[in-house]
Amino acid sequence: MLYIMSSMRFMITEAQRLAEHNLKTLSENDYPGRGIVLGRFDQDHWGGLYWIMGRSPNSRNRCLRYENEILRTEPADPALVEDPSLILYNAIKRWDKTLVVSNGSQTDVIVESLKKGKNLAEGMDSQYHEPDEPNFTPRISGVLDFRKPTPQIWLSSLRKSQLVNSESDHAIYHYRQFAEGFAVSLTTYLHNGSPLPTYDRPPMILPLLGNLEEIVEQYWQCLQSEHLISLAGFQIDAGSLEQEMHIINRYEPKSY
Repeated sequence: MLYIMSSMRFMITEAQRLAEHNLKTLSENDYPGRGIVLGRFDQDHWGGLYWIMGRSPNSRNRCLRYENEILRTEPADPALVEDPSLILYNAIKRWDKTLVVSNGSQTDVIVESLKKGKNLAEGMDSQYHEPDEPNFTPRISGVLDFRKPTPQIWLSSLRKSQLVNSESDHAIYHYRQFAEGFAVSLTTYLHNGSPLPTYDRPPMILPLLGNLEEIVEQYWQCLQSEHLISLAGFQIDAGSLEQEMHIINRYEPKSY
């Protein structure tokens, strides 16, 4: 028993070191693009983060708005919208005992597939990476699933295939157990560039320590660059499914 406990402490310590290292690496990254973070705050609370970045005026002209348990991207100034197809979407949506988060229109696709009894992998079967040549941005998605006694985390990344030009490679990650104070994360890009290099690695382990507002502020400062547009943090009680959302927008929406 003592050996097992010592091994567990060693694993947590190593995970903590890795999480802090990854957070530092993320803070030094000028352009990770959009990002999803899902994890476990403490014994009863789960949640994470979603952020958006932009380089072009069209991408920068956005903010995040939360209403009726849906987090969506909206134009900060509707008069300046050029092409809404890949920049305006539902980023977070609740259904039953699940929460879906993604960087595009697949949020709605996943929710509809969950209603039919499918999991994230099955729900994404008909989906592809974004058609934004030459970047071919991956579609990243996640599901927090509270339908089992132990909540579970799913992540997926649909990346342009290196073998078949018209195809996407589907990387699916499923976490059936999770440690408190940690999260896993996918971003769209490895770093800035032209074209933007796809994030093609396993999810990063990151820390998730403090209350929701503290965590949102920590990651807002961590990701701080001229490209960061909006960041939302969300927390869910695994028992009551009560949800809390905290948002920071660089640009507040204009009304006419």
